Amino acid sequence: MNEPQCATANGQKPGGIRTGHGIAFRLSALVLSVVGVIFVAMSGATYFLAREALLKNAEQSARTQAQALVQRIETRLAPISRVAQGLGYDLEDGLLDDAGILRRQRQALLDNPEIFGTAAAFEPFGRHPDQEYFAPYTFRAPLGITHIGLGGAVYRYHAMDWYQIPRQLKQIVWSEPYFDEGGGNTLMATCSVPFYQGEGDARRVAGVTTADVSLDWLKRLVASVQVLDTGYAWLITRNGTYVTHPAPGVAFNETIFSRAEENHDPDLRRIGQDMIRGGSKLVQLKSLHTGKPGFLVYAPLPSTGWSLGVFSPRDELLADVNRLALVSAGLGGGGFLLLAALVPIIARGITKPLRRLCGAAREVAGGHLDAALPEVKSRDEVHDLASAFANMQTSLKEHIRDLTAATATRERIQSELRIASEIQLGILPKTFPPLPRRNEFDLFASLTPAREVGGDFYDFFHCGQDCFCFLIGDVSGKGVPAAFYMAVARTLIKAVAESVAGAGQRRGADPAGTHQRRIPDPGRILARANEGLSQDNDSCMFVTVFCAVLDFATGEVRYASAGHNPPVLLRAGAAPEYLPTHGDPVAGAMPGVVFSTDTLRLHPGDALVLYTDGVTEAMNPAQELYGEERLANRLASLMDQDVRTTCEVLAQDVHAFASGAEQSDDITMLVLRYNGSGPEGAEAGETTPDES
Repeated sequence: MNEPQCATANGQKPGGIRTGHGIAFRLSALVLSVVGVIFVAMSGATYFLAREALLKNAEQSARTQAQALVQRIETRLAPISRVAQGLGYDLEDGLLDDAGILRRQRQALLDNPEIFGTAAAFEPFGRHPDQEYFAPYTFRAPLGITHIGLGGAVYRYHAMDWYQIPRQLKQIVWSEPYFDEGGGNTLMATCSVPFYQGEGDARRVAGVTTADVSLDWLKRLVASVQVLDTGYAWLITRNGTYVTHPAPGVAFNETIFSRAEENHDPDLRRIGQDMIRGGSKLVQLKSLHTGKPGFLVYAPLPSTGWSLGVFSPRDELLADVNRLALVSAGLGGGGFLLLAALVPIIARGITKPLRRLCGAAREVAGGHLDAALPEVKSRDEVHDLASAFANMQTSLKEHIRDLTAATATRERIQSELRIASEIQLGILPKTFPPLPRRNEFDLFASLTPAREVGGDFYDFFHCGQDCFCFLIGDVSGKGVPAAFYMAVARTLIKAVAESVAGAGQRRGADPAGTHQRRIPDPGRILARANEGLSQDNDSCMFVTVFCAVLDFATGEVRYASAGHNPPVLLRAGAAPEYLPTHGDPVAGAMPGVVFSTDTLRLHPGDALVLYTDGVTEAMNPAQELYGEERLANRLASLMDQDVRTTCEVLAQDVHAFASGAEQSDDITMLVLRYNGSGPEGAEAGETTPDES
C-alpha cells in the first residue's frame, strides 16, 4: 500500500522533520538517540574497567601468595647449605683433625634442628694414606647424636650420586628426596658441597661435605597453605618429581612429565620444562586434580633448584567479576532487545523507497534495460540515487553497443595475430638434423614466443664448400613491429651470408684447379647486413645477432657478435665457459659499424649453446633472474646429452624456475654439437662447387 505524500503548508511532514534532511541524518539521529539512552542506563564501559582491575588484583594476589611461601621455605633451607659449606671451608684450611671433624659435625646438629645428619667424605686415600674410605658421619639416633664411618666394600660412596654429581659439577647439589630406611625412617634430602685442596692449577676436589634434612616439615608447610576454597600448592624437584601434592599417591611416585603424558596435556609438559629450568611465571591451565580452570603461579627455590607451584581456581578468583558480568549482561541484553525492536521499524520506514528502486535494479540486471524507475519526490540521497540510476541505464546501453563493436574488432585482431604467429614461426627452419647427409655435426633449435608474435629468430644454412652458417638474434621491442623487423633482419642476413660465401668461393679457387676453402667472414656478414638495416630506420629499431660459420672438415668456427649474449662452449671433460666477445654494438642502429671476427676450433664432442636474453633474464615470482651462472651450472649436467635433449631440458628448467610467473620475453635456443670429420662424414660431405 502506498504511503500518503502529505505535507504541511510550511514544507514539513507531520512530526516536524524537514523534507530536506538526508536519509543518513534521519537514521543516525534516531538510532543514536536510542543507543545513547540504553548505554547511559547500563554504564557498560564501567564493567570492562572493573573487570580488568579485579583480574589484575587477583593475579597479583596469587603471585604474592606464591612468593611468600617460597620465602618461608627458603628461610628454612638456605642455612642448611651454609652449614655444609662452613664445614668444607674448615677442612680446606686444615683446621680440623679427625676428632675436630666429629666435634664440628655435632655442633652443627645442635645449632640446626632441621639437619638430621652431616658427613665429610674424602677422596680415596685423601685423608689417610692407608684408608681408601674416610667419611665420618654424625646423625641423630633414637638415643641421641652419634657417629659412624661411611664407606667400605658394601657402601662405596665414591660412586654414589650424592658424592659424584657435586664433585663433577663443582657446585652445591641437592639430591632427589628419598626415604631413609634404617636411619631416620623419614623423608630426606641431602645437600652436597665439594671442598678443595691446593691453589691455582693445583687446586682439586678433596671431598664432599653433606647435610641431610628431614622433609616432613616441608610437606606439612606446603599442605597447610590455604589457596581460596579449593586451590592448592605443590613442589617438584629439579628433575620434575613431585615432593608434595594434594592427590594421594602422586608425591615421590610420579613426575610432572608423567602426569602430562598420561593425561595428554602438552601445556603441563611445557610448564614442567620451564619450572625445572628455574622459570617463574603466571599461566592459565586446567587442574588435573580438581578439573577446574585457573591460574598457576610457579617460582624456583634458589637454594635447592626445586620449584613451587600454587594453583588458584579461576572461578574463585573472579567470583566478584562474574557477579558484575551477570548484572551487566542483563542490562546489555535488555538494551539489545529494545534496540532490535526499534531499528527494524525505523529502517523499514526510511528504506521503503530504496526497496522499490532495488526491484527496478533487478529488472535491469536481468537484461531489461528499459525498465521504469520509481518516482522519488523527496530531495535526499534516494532521489540522487534514482537520478544516477537513470543515467546509468543510458550509459549502460551505450557501453554495451560500444563493447559489442570492440569485441568484434578485438577478435578480428586476435585472429590476425594468430595467423601472423603461424607465419612467423613457419619461416624459421624446422628440419632437424638440418643436413641429413652430413654426419659431422648435430643441431637443434627452439623458440617459445612471449606473445602471439615476437622478435627472436634463429637460422642455419649451407654457405660454401664444407661450410655451415648458423645464427641467433633478438630484435628490440615486442609485438608486431618486432616481428616485421625480425623477418627483414633474418632475410637480409641470410642473403648477405650467401653472397659473401659465393664471393669467397670465387676468390678462393686457384688456376691449377685445386680448391682452397675460404670460410665466410661473419663480421663482414654482419657489417653488410647492418648497412641494409640502418638505412631508413626511422623507428630506431635494432637487433642483436650472434653469427658463426663452421668448417665441417676441420671443426674451425669463425664467429662475430652484434651486441648479443655470449654463447656457452661445452668441451668434453671441462666446465662450461662463455665465449669472449669484443662488445661490438647492435646491428641496425647506425651505419658504418665494423664487427670483429674470432676463431675457435671444435673437437669431436664439443658443443656450442646459443640463446637469447629471454633465458638468462627469465624471472620467478620473487623477482630473481635465471642468470648466466645458473645457465652454466645446468649445462654442466647436460654435457653427455644429445642436442635435442639439451635444448628441451634447458627450456623445461627455465619454465620450472619461473614457477608460473608471466613470460616477459621470447625464449630462443640453438645447440650445435661437432662430431668430427670421419670417413663417413667426409663421404657424405663431398660436394661440388655448384652444390655450395
